[in-house]
Amino acid sequence: MKKILFTLLLLPFLSQAQQESYYSLYQYNMQVINPAYAGAEAENMISFLNRTQWQTLDDSPRTMAMAFSSKRENNVGLGLSVVADKVFVERQTFAYVDFSYKLDLTDQTRVYLGLKAGGNFYRSSSLNLEDYNTGVDPAQKEFSRFNPNVGAGMYLQNEKYWLSLSVPRLFNVRRDDEISIGAKDRIHAYMGGGFKIALNDVINIKPSVMFRKVKALPLSTDLTSFISFQDRIDLGLSYRSNAAMSLMVFVNVVNGIDIGYAYETPSDSSLAAQNIQTHEIFFRIRLGQTAKTQEAQEESTGGPMNQ
Repeated sequence: MKKILFTLLLLPFLSQAQQESYYSLYQYNMQVINPAYAGAEAENMISFLNRTQWQTLDDSPRTMAMAFSSKRENNVGLGLSVVADKVFVERQTFAYVDFSYKLDLTDQTRVYLGLKAGGNFYRSSSLNLEDYNTGVDPAQKEFSRFNPNVGAGMYLQNEKYWLSLSVPRLFNVRRDDEISIGAKDRIHAYMGGGFKIALNDVINIKPSVMFRKVKALPLSTDLTSFISFQDRIDLGLSYRSNAAMSLMVFVNVVNGIDIGYAYETPSDSSLAAQNIQTHEIFFRIRLGQTAKTQEAQEESTGGPMNQ
């Protein structure tokens, strides 16, 4: 009963905050929020993510994400990103085609400009909710809708630092026209960056920050730091402002295959006492030449390689 009451108290916040999912391992799953990331890391790359939020509560949020990108000729990158999100009685699937174009600023610095085009398949059903009304409740209904949208982003990449700016959805879209007051898909803006500090030939420190702004909600800030061992094993800690803390591990199993895991718990002590746990699992395959390999070859040949 306590868990049910706790869930009901959280529903007003869920209805606003879960339009786009939070991620602990956002640095490795950047394409779902920034189309400019398509083609930036490898010739071909595919990634999968499964996030189970507040696992101990019934009908808790769950997110699955898939992204594929391919580096094409003439500095073009193409990709596909799909995010399936389930929160209580709502189910939505964001499906977008991603396009990026690369500009070489220097031998080691490049900027990618990106566009998203697609939309959100939204479905909500309250028919199975229990109530104590003997009559017909007009509020209990089922509806679905497809809301088209577009997004844009910029990604600056260097061996020692990165910068990301993006708005995955540029337009506010109403989810249901049949009711006088309804939820809207609000515009989310992201700005983040990070850099790498080499302590020695083996250990690197990778601090980063990600800001997320949604209209009518306070600014959300993720502060993250990884300690990396030969760029093969990364151990990290993250703090999200007034929300949660995360412990993370990211491992390059073999060349081109990476796995990651994040354990998240609320930073508020009263919420942490409810044993609310969030688990995030990530898997990525990179095929062909990676950005680091290309950069090394460009240095050996004295300039950018021809596409």
